[in-house]
Amino acid sequence: MAVGIYIISTNLTVSKVVFSRSAYSINYLPGYSYRTIHPFRPIHTQSDPNHKNAHQSQRLFDLSLSFSRTPLSGNTNMRYTRYNGHGVAMPFSKLTKLDIVNQYGLSARDLRTLDVPSDGFPHILIRESTLLIHMFNLRLLVQADQMLVFHLAETSTQEPDTISRVFLRDLKSKLRGDPGLGVSVGLPYELRILEAALAAVTSTLEAEYVLTKDQVMKTLGMVDKEEGEIHSNLRTLLELVRKLAATEKRARQVRSAVQDVLNTDEDMAAMYLSDKQAGKPHQVEDHQDVEYLLEAYYKASDAVVQEATSLMGTIQQTEESIQSILDVRRNQIMVLEAKIEILMLGMAVATLVAGWYGMNVVNYFEESGTAFAVLVSSSLVAIAFLSRYGFRQLRRIQKMHL
Repeated sequence: MAVGIYIISTNLTVSKVVFSRSAYSINYLPGYSYRTIHPFRPIHTQSDPNHKNAHQSQRLFDLSLSFSRTPLSGNTNMRYTRYNGHGVAMPFSKLTKLDIVNQYGLSARDLRTLDVPSDGFPHILIRESTLLIHMFNLRLLVQADQMLVFHLAETSTQEPDTISRVFLRDLKSKLRGDPGLGVSVGLPYELRILEAALAAVTSTLEAEYVLTKDQVMKTLGMVDKEEGEIHSNLRTLLELVRKLAATEKRARQVRSAVQDVLNTDEDMAAMYLSDKQAGKPHQVEDHQDVEYLLEAYYKASDAVVQEATSLMGTIQQTEESIQSILDVRRNQIMVLEAKIEILMLGMAVATLVAGWYGMNVVNYFEESGTAFAVLVSSSLVAIAFLSRYGFRQLRRIQKMHL
């Protein structure tokens, strides 16, 4: 008795599988080409390295092709909040990338990384009538009289990251030029937005560094006082070094982004969007305000880089000192173990002779009153001699090692 099952494959080929007790067969329809596979005769296949390489190459091609198309998709919805020239927020809205390109005079290349959920690489793009500011999760589109803040969260109600919160917290006051907020009121609107963004980024990085530094100093103080907790303190220092490395890396990226703009006079002159809109474009050499602004935040980010690097160097020196102390302790333990082993060896050698002689040889010492005292004294002398010899050799090895 046989049972037949029809199978339709992905290439629209219809086949019939017939099962029986002794074998099963595959019939391809139409044509009825017949193939029988016996259940007790396993089919051995040999992997082809060329086939594997071709498969991996195809997977790499498909994934690269999908990545190359997805960021540039004009149908991708971008969630944003619009702010007018006074910092007043408009209702939450959405635009596709294609709409943004058409409305703001940009290209698809400019928006390539705007919707990437990762922090990305900070950069400032200067276009004819628009500034694109990408500072980790803070992504702004700035014009002469308005600004778009893009949201990476799934909904507008989710909590933004720290940099965005710092930027939006006092945006109105910064645009008004309230004292104590670090933004110059004499600058045009677009440059005040740029300064507010750079201030939010550098202040967040400075705060991360200060908090990590406090933890580092506390942990280093515990290392000096609590020697029994060295291993846990070392693990804590390792985690703090990772935090410092992340902060230093982000500060270095901000510094590079600012430096890229500082190195190009044309970009700095083109950042005066308000004057350009009023029909007064700046000459290539006329960019003093922008240059002073960027230099200030270049130094601020560079200070975070230098201080974080210096603190990581201090932690590394402390770790090396702790490792040296631990090495000395290990050496002391090894010397103590060697001394104990030397004493045990002396006792074993001295008592071995007495054991062999007393247990197997007729010596008639049992009736002597002084035999036990002589035997104990001889063993002690032998133990002392062998131990002294072993300690002398140990000291010689230590001197040779030094």
